[in-house]
Amino acid sequence: MTNISVKKAAIILSASIVLATFSGQAWANQGTTAAAPAAITKADIKNPYYVAGIDDPAEFTTYYAKLQKAVKDNKPEEVAKLISYPMNLNKDNKTYAISNKDEFIKKYDRIFTSRVREQLLAQKADKVFVNWKGIMVGEGDLWIGKQDNKLGVIAVNVINNPYEAAGIKNAIEFEHFLNKLQKDVSKGNKSEVAISIAFPLTVNHNGLEIKSKKEFMAKYDKIMTAKIKKKLLAQKADKVVVNWKGVMVGNGEIWIGQIGEQIKVFALNQ
Repeated sequence: MTNISVKKAAIILSASIVLATFSGQAWANQGTTAAAPAAITKADIKNPYYVAGIDDPAEFTTYYAKLQKAVKDNKPEEVAKLISYPMNLNKDNKTYAISNKDEFIKKYDRIFTSRVREQLLAQKADKVFVNWKGIMVGEGDLWIGKQDNKLGVIAVNVINNPYEAAGIKNAIEFEHFLNKLQKDVSKGNKSEVAISIAFPLTVNHNGLEIKSKKEFMAKYDKIMTAKIKKKLLAQKADKVVVNWKGVMVGNGEIWIGQIGEQIKVFALNQ
């Protein structure tokens, strides 16, 4: 090795030692300032509801099964027994106190709306979100906790569903459906529009029926007239007419409803 090479190696080695020393100090400083992670207690592992003030997990799971059964069986009187009074009802940006069983039963359908019931029945006891406030069901639709050492529903949050009278279960899903239908029609995407249709499809008041997706696509231009397209594309989700028949688009050119678990167009009027 030449003298020049030896000098270069010495310089590189010296620089490496300095860098390593500096890095070590930096990591040491980070280590001493970092907070220690919070300890997980045995209670947290064995009882997922502990943080909500529930000492026995079986107490919650037993209670929750009773609540779901009472709601599924549509027994307001039984549900009323499982409420912790006064219960907070949060609706239309206001909070109302439901003071007793009689008041709860009287207002049952306005408190336990179709969405609240659906969220409750779909929620698994071992999949709930838990914090110091209580146990959250669904997307915050319902909260369960302890008041005066009694386990019960402590709050219900009613998310406004302007399409409920038409049997639409989820307002967000309806608005998504309408938006997608408008986009598909504007792009002339016949196959996607056909997916949005419930068959047999009633066309006009004279009872003409389109029996299948294949028939709909074959007659698409005759069915989806310029008038229907214009009314659909101009329609705002918050300006539709809603009644027990369904959701009306335009002046009745299109009718949309809940067909089982899906939202579909079930009638067209040219």
